[in-house]
Amino acid sequence: MTIDTAAIPVGPASPADLRRCAEAVRRAVAPLRLNTEDVLLAWGMLPAVYRAPEAQDLQDALITIGPAAVEIATGLGSACTAIETLADELEAIERERDGLVERIARRSAPGLYQAPLPDDRFGRAVADAVRADEEAAFRRDCATLVDRWDAAVDACAASLRSIPEIPWSLSNLLCVDERLVAEASTSITDAAALPLLARLAEHGGSGAAALLTAHPEWTGILHRARPAAVAAWWNALPAATAAQLTAAIPAVVGNLDGVAIAARVTANRARAASRVEELLRQRLDAVGVVDGLGTSFRVPRAEANRRVSDLDREIAYFQAVQDGRKQLYAWDPDHGSLIEMSGDPATATSALFVVPGTNTRAESFFGDVPVTRVAEWETSTARGSVVGFTVLTGPMPQLDDIPTGGGPQFSTQALQRAPEYAQFVQGIGAASPGLWTMSYEHSYAGAIGSAAESYGGIVDARFLAATVGAVGPYEPVADTKYFAAQGPDDINRYYAGLRIANVGFDVAPESIPGVKIVETGLPGTNPGNVIVGGPVGIVADSIDHHNALMSDDESVNGPVLDYVRSLLRSHGEQG
Repeated sequence: MTIDTAAIPVGPASPADLRRCAEAVRRAVAPLRLNTEDVLLAWGMLPAVYRAPEAQDLQDALITIGPAAVEIATGLGSACTAIETLADELEAIERERDGLVERIARRSAPGLYQAPLPDDRFGRAVADAVRADEEAAFRRDCATLVDRWDAAVDACAASLRSIPEIPWSLSNLLCVDERLVAEASTSITDAAALPLLARLAEHGGSGAAALLTAHPEWTGILHRARPAAVAAWWNALPAATAAQLTAAIPAVVGNLDGVAIAARVTANRARAASRVEELLRQRLDAVGVVDGLGTSFRVPRAEANRRVSDLDREIAYFQAVQDGRKQLYAWDPDHGSLIEMSGDPATATSALFVVPGTNTRAESFFGDVPVTRVAEWETSTARGSVVGFTVLTGPMPQLDDIPTGGGPQFSTQALQRAPEYAQFVQGIGAASPGLWTMSYEHSYAGAIGSAAESYGGIVDARFLAATVGAVGPYEPVADTKYFAAQGPDDINRYYAGLRIANVGFDVAPESIPGVKIVETGLPGTNPGNVIVGGPVGIVADSIDHHNALMSDDESVNGPVLDYVRSLLRSHGEQG
């Protein structure tokens, strides 16, 4: 395959055409119920003009068309929502295709980046290998586009197949909230999710678990609803129904943005108890391998011991959650997300969102040196006025991935995490309106916070702690205050402001218009380390000073910790 824009696959349908089709169906459906009511009104006059024993039977013959019309309108509305959702997905993928076209166009354009063709055998071999790698990457990107298109089409087909086909004679068995059908939704995703939430809450939530077992695809639809819409639904529930849902479907309640914070913590505390039981069983098997009692005799003893140690740390963490010593706000192990809360949202006037960067994973929350230390320090010194969240919404880049073509030099994962982080921010705002919010972003997380703003992840202040900055073009939010702190020899300074395609970040944090620079108190490179370690010593100092901004040690990170605390206190008191 040649690296050529003509070889890039084309999407299966035009998003604009899909939306036009859905809109045409909605316009056609709109008069259906009104016309049905007119028919029933006219037909209801039959006994007055036709006095006979069978007149009432004739009148009753059309009673079922009323609920049937609601069923038809509901089904067609769900079909339109599925098609509009497909259009949204295809449009998002189309933007990625446009980026691929642009990348190929830049590669083909004459300019400074074209090296002269080598005239020696070794040079030609290297050039051929580079070209082969580029073509392989190009093929993978094209295949990814096709896979994503196929997944979007399959999801749409599944949504369409899930629309119930209920006979008119059974229409009374289908509980449809006519307000949801009649009222125009401000969001396509809400139009899909709100009826499902209403179904889960029927009969006090007693059938919610069975419904989700029968319809596992509902979970993904629910999580795409706007947090504000979820909050409105949740806050309108009777207390008994909310408690029943929390107990019956804790994995949904514990991860649904817009649900009350206390309910989410309660749901995830129950999930932690189940997780502890599962981990204890795994530990028993792992210990058996160490003792030579298991079936996996080929596992080296050192590896088996490491497995037991890892399990012990995770068990201790979830036991702390189970006992209430830690507060788990969100946890989706299949996606790699975990959000821990510290402090009391009931008394807080400010909220701090700490987003750790490169190398963060769920395991970073376990053990004696957890990634939650900055949030815990700020909440513990705020005397109840601050609630903190340490936020991992999904997989983050790992340094170990650099040799295989991944790692923090790529902006890909930042763009993937951005809508998730925006959803989290909006969820806190919907569940606890009135909180003054600050996002404390370290390292790679700065790119996530910057991209999240375009998805509505707007906070009152962003503190860029040794971050990579942003992918340009980037404009700060008018009502958000920006702060940046970075050691004089921070490792990120070596490449801040540089980007080629999806490699690098071209907007350095200290270059953002209106940003206030905060002194870290960190030293520069230690001359002694340079003399002893040379370049290795320089890099070691740079990394240490970079990581210092995620420390709760006041002797290391005191100026930044104090500055953040003063911001949280002053703005929280004003709010």
